[in-house]
Amino acid sequence: MEKIIDWLLEDSNPSVKFYTLKDILGKEAGFPVEDEFKKIILESELVQQILGLRDNAGWWFTEKYSFNPLYKSTFWQLYFLSALGVSRESEEIDKSVRLCVKNMQSATGSFPSTERYTGNLICLQGLVLEMLLRFEYCQEDFTERLIDFIVGIVFRNDFRCKYRDQLKCPWGATKVLKAFNLIPGALKNPAVISTINKAIKFLIRHNIVEASYPRKKSRSSQWFLFGFPGGIRSDILELTCALVDSGCEKQNPNLRNALKYIYAKRNNEGLWKMESSLNGRMLVDIEKKNKPSKWVTYVALKTLLKSGYIKI
Repeated sequence: MEKIIDWLLEDSNPSVKFYTLKDILGKEAGFPVEDEFKKIILESELVQQILGLRDNAGWWFTEKYSFNPLYKSTFWQLYFLSALGVSRESEEIDKSVRLCVKNMQSATGSFPSTERYTGNLICLQGLVLEMLLRFEYCQEDFTERLIDFIVGIVFRNDFRCKYRDQLKCPWGATKVLKAFNLIPGALKNPAVISTINKAIKFLIRHNIVEASYPRKKSRSSQWFLFGFPGGIRSDILELTCALVDSGCEKQNPNLRNALKYIYAKRNNEGLWKMESSLNGRMLVDIEKKNKPSKWVTYVALKTLLKSGYIKI
């Protein structure tokens, strides 16, 4: 375990180092070096490569604000940067986020999709909210309106998706739960808590490892492949991490089986590989496919430790 943590703490990936210190070694948010890490992460090679592709007007790749082209548009670069731990204190980030919101958010508070996938897809709403909350826009009007929209659509449709023949979607529920876990406790009103509980109830009542969620087509092979960042897809690791972060306990048999599955996927060195990757589809690649991944190892280790399935 010590060697694994030392590997995660290497300076070559300051984002993983920061999250490992905070989430695995138990450093509190606001620990003395947090401001220093914000600067180091912002100046890291990967982040600078992404920022270097940004136009002075505040957009990436194409001069429009939408979810398409998938993984290349401005929204996706902001999502990836938020996952890497970049702070909104950067003037470049704040400008692009506000332009993205201005040009994408509807009057209802949602972020509709056009072109390839259309409508207020629940997975995309969760991804936008996750991005906004990671950048700490939690008390902005546009974030509050998006939360209200998600609460309403979950109440009415209960994670149903037209691209799944109106069956409930575990990918969408995972994205929403992952985002709602980031809402500060003081802002978790009864409607937010109800939405969290709906997601938990749906995700945990089915066999996670077997992906026995309602479907008419065969299950996706991507379900069993761990990767970072996940994009619109989800997998066993992301779903299990979201459940654990929401406070679910390992005594639940479906959750425990998922934790067992995650633990068993380590290699001989106790590391997890990047089995699924968006490399080649993003503007800037992250790590290498089929190689030991610091990102996947961090998420897996955090999930196993936080659940109490293993101990340091």
